[in-house]
Amino acid sequence: MSVDLIKILQDNLRPYLGQDAENTLLLVAFSGGRDSVALLAALHKLSAAGGFKLAAAHFDHGLRGAESDGDREFCRRFCAERGIEFAAKLCRELSPDMPNLEARARRLRYGWLLNLREEYLRQGCAAVWLLTAHHQEDRAETVLLHLLRGSGTAGLAAMRRQSGFLLRPLLSTPRGVLEQFLAAEGLNWREDGSNACRDFLRNRVRLDLWPRLTEINPNLAQNLGQTAEIAAAEEDFWADLLRQKMQAAEIKAGRAAYPWAALQNEPLAVRRRLVRALWLAARDEQVCPLVFGQVEAVLALAAGGSLHLSGGVAAKRRQKMLILECMTEEEMQRRRAKSRSGQEV
Repeated sequence: MSVDLIKILQDNLRPYLGQDAENTLLLVAFSGGRDSVALLAALHKLSAAGGFKLAAAHFDHGLRGAESDGDREFCRRFCAERGIEFAAKLCRELSPDMPNLEARARRLRYGWLLNLREEYLRQGCAAVWLLTAHHQEDRAETVLLHLLRGSGTAGLAAMRRQSGFLLRPLLSTPRGVLEQFLAAEGLNWREDGSNACRDFLRNRVRLDLWPRLTEINPNLAQNLGQTAEIAAAEEDFWADLLRQKMQAAEIKAGRAAYPWAALQNEPLAVRRRLVRALWLAARDEQVCPLVFGQVEAVLALAAGGSLHLSGGVAAKRRQKMLILECMTEEEMQRRRAKSRSGQEV
């Protein structure tokens, strides 16, 4: 079975290695868990014949005390035994009681990985790809999570095989293939105790919901993966269309405006997407937090009307234009003061 996993990686990575494979670095996000051990070990075997460079990066969130220290030491030894270049980062900015802990941790982790990638590029690598060990079940769980949160097509697209310099070469590979590889190679890994904690929604989905759903449909992971593939292709179509439609927008720092009449002439699906695109343009961000009700409220604005949206953005209908504009700090403080006093905001 080890040959199967290596063949999967060989086929999936071929388009990214190119002509200068010997000067291409594959940088693996290495937690020491089951999946990343399988990925790194298989890549190590493949690198002997593939000619690419290989390195591993371990981000210690600093949240699990001695267990985290053990993970870091396991990863260091694993790489040292195989001659794999290893980098580690101990984070001291997180605490278990922080709000949005998962999102904060992810932001810090990928920020460090990005900086590490840039450092390798400065050292002379022709290309540096960051690899994660996300597999078929991981993507299916993400689709389920987004469904539970009421996500649209963008959420259903979930993970992609490639997101810029980030590659997920095992995204269509069942978890069982990784488990069989580990058994065949006699490899050990670290278990993250927090994976059993039901405080996190993803863990509750994995531990409680997923087993019941797979009893109903044993092919659930594959089917949800196909849903993600369909949604991703549709999102690519929408992205191209919105680039064309947004040419009618007036955009400057902290502000995006669109002709109201032109907006109303579009089909409802386009109108909804344009509202979200205007929010992104005003905030100069990549992810829009607007929920369904907020988008509908913007589309229903009366002439002269205004409302407050997520992210400190105000939507206004003024002089035949829909305007989404970032509020000033003074406006935000005034709004917070009204909220604390119980006044309508």
